Amino acid sequence: MSSHTIQRTARQAAIKWFVIMQDADAEHPQRSLFEQWLLSHPAHQQAYQEVCALWEDLDSPVQLLSLESAMQQKAFIEKTDRNKKVSTIINRTLSVLFFAVIGASGYYGYESWQNQPTMHLLASADIGQIRSQVLEDGSKIMVNANSDVEITYYRHQRVVKLKRGEISFDVARNPDRPFIVESGLARITVLGTRFAVNRFSSKVRVSVDNGTVRVEPQQYLEKDLTSQNRNAEHVLTLRDNEVAEISIDGKAKRIQRPAADAFSFENGTITFDQAGLEEIAETLSRYRKPPISAKTTPGQDASITAVIKARNVESFINQLPNIALVKVEASPTETILTVKQSKNKHGR
Repeated sequence: MSSHTIQRTARQAAIKWFVIMQDADAEHPQRSLFEQWLLSHPAHQQAYQEVCALWEDLDSPVQLLSLESAMQQKAFIEKTDRNKKVSTIINRTLSVLFFAVIGASGYYGYESWQNQPTMHLLASADIGQIRSQVLEDGSKIMVNANSDVEITYYRHQRVVKLKRGEISFDVARNPDRPFIVESGLARITVLGTRFAVNRFSSKVRVSVDNGTVRVEPQQYLEKDLTSQNRNAEHVLTLRDNEVAEISIDGKAKRIQRPAADAFSFENGTITFDQAGLEEIAETLSRYRKPPISAKTTPGQDASITAVIKARNVESFINQLPNIALVKVEASPTETILTVKQSKNKHGR
């Protein structure tokens, strides 16, 4: 059914209910049916509020015909004596206001009903562990090590908050119930697809295996809540095998790397593609204790490409000085990665 047909049907029903309920008392036998109709769809609430506006828009013959009895009541009122006319107008106004309040409260009641959670789930994986979960709609998630996620389903949307770490999604398609991932620096919206989100301290990486994903920098969402195009230049639409990163300053850009790398953790593999020390430190900290941190200076960083098994993290850390100009300093409480100063041609 088209939206135009829905609106027309709702308008005709609203006029019918308006006439019926004009003189109905609180115990009227049809009141419960009226309230059920009012709450069953937002279009019903909108149509009834329009009718309640004292017939301000009566330019349609269908509307005039449907309101014939109401107009006859209005003509009768005009022929009565002044006192009765004033009394009736007051009663009619109070009645309209009463039902307008019912319409408004019904609308907000519907909104409240929509915003009531139907499912709430907290999922986390400890250091070195991976957790999989099938959600109530058939969507599947894979939570990487040392990651934390909160999932809340509503009747009109599915919302995921990635608080820490990395997670992959295989989303069951539902055009009427978008799947939204909030990851600090970015909001990701999909209808049905397979994608992964990796949250670092200074960036968020979104990788799409298949389907379509909308990526919006969260910083720009919060700046101006009135302009519909407030973040248009920063929004990206990612499709099959595309990857994007959102930086801490709110800029989003596509990057050239295989999207499949983002899903390698599902098989116990860690993939680095020209990764800097901060990314390496945060990623390896998900798999071992004590945590790893990185110290870099502007213009000096590593660029490391490697594929390792999660069980071989310690061996990889020990081999880093042989792979790149990286210094590893280990202590009982922390491991620090720093970039070695390169020697000049005289060895100084």
